[in-house]
Amino acid sequence: MNSNTDVETPTADCDVLIVGSGPVGMALALELILHQVSFRIVSLCSRALIIQPRTLELFSRYGAAEELIPRGRILQGMAICLDGKPAGVIPLNQFKASDTRFPLPLNISQAETERFLLESLSSHGVGIERSTTAISVVQDDNGVTTTLQIHEGRVETVRSKYVIGCDGARSSVRRAAEGMTFEGSSYPQSFLLCDVHIRNSLRRQDQGLLQVSREGMFAVFPIREDLFRVVVSGLAAAFEQQGDTSSVPTLEHFQSVFDKFTPPGSGTLEDPVWISRFRLHVRGVNKYRDRRILVAGDAAHISSPVGGKGMNTGIQDSINLGWKLAFVLQGQVRDSDAFLNTYHIERYPIGQELLQSTDRMFTFMTSSNPFFIPFRNFAVKYILPWLIPTNIWNARFYQFLSMFGVTYRKTSPIVGAAAGFNGRIRGGDRLPDGKLWLSSRSRGIASTTVQALCVGGSHHLLLFSGNHSKEETNELAYARDEVLKATAFKLDVHFIYRKIKQERVATLNDWYLWPSETVEETILKRFGFSEESLPGYILVRPDGYVAHIGPLAALDELLSFLRMHFVPPVEDDDSVAECFSTFEDDSSAELCPEPQRDSTFGAESSSERVSTAQHDSTF
Repeated sequence: MNSNTDVETPTADCDVLIVGSGPVGMALALELILHQVSFRIVSLCSRALIIQPRTLELFSRYGAAEELIPRGRILQGMAICLDGKPAGVIPLNQFKASDTRFPLPLNISQAETERFLLESLSSHGVGIERSTTAISVVQDDNGVTTTLQIHEGRVETVRSKYVIGCDGARSSVRRAAEGMTFEGSSYPQSFLLCDVHIRNSLRRQDQGLLQVSREGMFAVFPIREDLFRVVVSGLAAAFEQQGDTSSVPTLEHFQSVFDKFTPPGSGTLEDPVWISRFRLHVRGVNKYRDRRILVAGDAAHISSPVGGKGMNTGIQDSINLGWKLAFVLQGQVRDSDAFLNTYHIERYPIGQELLQSTDRMFTFMTSSNPFFIPFRNFAVKYILPWLIPTNIWNARFYQFLSMFGVTYRKTSPIVGAAAGFNGRIRGGDRLPDGKLWLSSRSRGIASTTVQALCVGGSHHLLLFSGNHSKEETNELAYARDEVLKATAFKLDVHFIYRKIKQERVATLNDWYLWPSETVEETILKRFGFSEESLPGYILVRPDGYVAHIGPLAALDELLSFLRMHFVPPVEDDDSVAECFSTFEDDSSAELCPEPQRDSTFGAESSSERVSTAQHDSTF
């Protein structure tokens, strides 16, 4: 200890110590709560704007994404201008996906995002230890010893099995790791930012504005109601010429820039919430894990805010890491070291793509190279308006922007597909969504979605029927039982039937299928199933990505996949799930046969369950 005023307190143990309580750290904490992993989260103190559709989908696993949406504003489009003249509008609302409940980006301040996540943690009785920083992180073969500096000079030593650095670009956790570098460079331009109210504006409140000019970049993004984010790059030179290159710009400076690059009637800037000047960097770690030290978010990759993907990538880092940490700590995997390495294997390429794509976009928009400017102006003026109406460009741009295109299929050793399965969805891909109708005589008709079924900290096994014969239904039940025998981890099983005679619904006691002929093929094609590949299965990971997919005829391949990566249940474990549905007579009992082993089922307490549903994939 360096000071006589420091007082050391006894060591406190936990499984995971999270250093950093921004959105990335809090998302990791929520993920660990799902898996009942003990942790502490500390922060010295506690800005990003856009939450992309994929992150909203992942937040919905906590059951509260819908509560976040009213706190921001859905972005319907982006108006593009060149040297003050309109060049086109990117209509996000016209090429949104149909396989999600969250098709459009949500513009929301990071402060509001943090408030939402903090409320979610508080609902679980979890608090953040503020005014606390890690001053020493030392790992050994059995754990990590972290020395925390707490306000008023108090020092505490914490012993944990893992330490996760979610503490930003200047991460002390990353610096403590052996051989973990943070390579990259800084941009020469200053970056000015202002969250401000705009009064008396005639502009669309749900549309952003991006201005590209020889003088730099200027952008306006709606946050909520009359609150907007104004971003200036390159134009900072006009402010710097006043002789002060370090102080924060004034509201008057932003107003002068705003008036220069927006059409008449755009409004007046008032009541700024936040004004800041900073430099941007493009840097990334060479590895996401050093034994028991791991990093996520800005501690692993920092980029320009172009595209609004930095914070989203960090949150998705945390969700990918959280369930893997839980499985390792709970002894669910055969090779803990190899399994935890898949965090780097899966997320490192995503981080690199973030750095490269945002660097290209930022350089394109802000370059002052006199040889490049004519090419950029030609592209914005002539090529972009030609591309915007094309379906191919729309689809690719949307996949990039929404982050629905993030996939692990080419890199990850813990995802797969049955041999010969040629569906569009493969192991490692995001699980698309689709509407399911649930019907019963006792509770009527209700609707849900595939992703709404696949929530929480469980794996989920989706079993799709084909022609719905008695023999096929027995095959689904057999597949359920065999998978449950092969897995010790928490698993929810869902039967999704294609066809059933409507009059048979009246014989059922509980939830069951009521299919729609007009949409049943849509959802099957969305998941990649054809007539030849049904009945089929999809094993879904806790983070909402497909672990394995194929026809039910390839069940042995799924079982081999599970035995390769995960430990089986203990021999005397009799916890096999029953169906939610029960039936009164023999004619309907065939629809959900009894499990092959004795079990006790309770919908509220069972760690595994089987549900039945029908599909209707339109939103």
